[in-house]
Amino acid sequence: MTASNSGRETARELNKVRQYRQYLPDPLSDELLDTLLEIARWTGSSRNTQPWHFIVVTDKERLRQLSEVREAIGWIATAPAAIALVMNGANPASESYDEGRVTERLLIGAHLLGLGGGTAWYGDENQQARAKEILGIPAGRTARSLVALGSITTSRDPRPGAAAGGRKPLAELVSREQFGKSRS
Repeated sequence: MTASNSGRETARELNKVRQYRQYLPDPLSDELLDTLLEIARWTGSSRNTQPWHFIVVTDKERLRQLSEVREAIGWIATAPAAIALVMNGANPASESYDEGRVTERLLIGAHLLGLGGGTAWYGDENQQARAKEILGIPAGRTARSLVALGSITTSRDPRPGAAAGGRKPLAELVSREQFGKSRS
């Protein structure tokens, strides 16, 4: 994207960023992964604490093990790569906000690099503990999610009972000046 893009072109491109859960088996190059890690590294964080550590996972067996942590994330076994997000654990409130920021940045970066990405949450505390065990993460750190990455085959959600796509109209989501007031 360049500065000469119109606002509508920029919005159109950002609106193409989706949760992708089906990938081609082709491995991702170290160069692509390093580019995504640089994008993640430059994400803003609360008080510039940069409370994260990233674990790049490309081993198919490890991805399979992670996919079994919770039924709803079984799709990550087909990803050629994933970046697990490990937070320092010092400030859970701000770190959860920062985790969301870096996740979205990775998804946007993947899109701009011609890839797809999908976020997978490990689940409850026991499931998170299992993921930490698989990834060798120390007990004091927080690990709730990873971003799976790859060249996409489809945007169709393979999970049973997947929600319908689309977006609510702005009129249902936006108030002006006070809750419930619309533009006059």
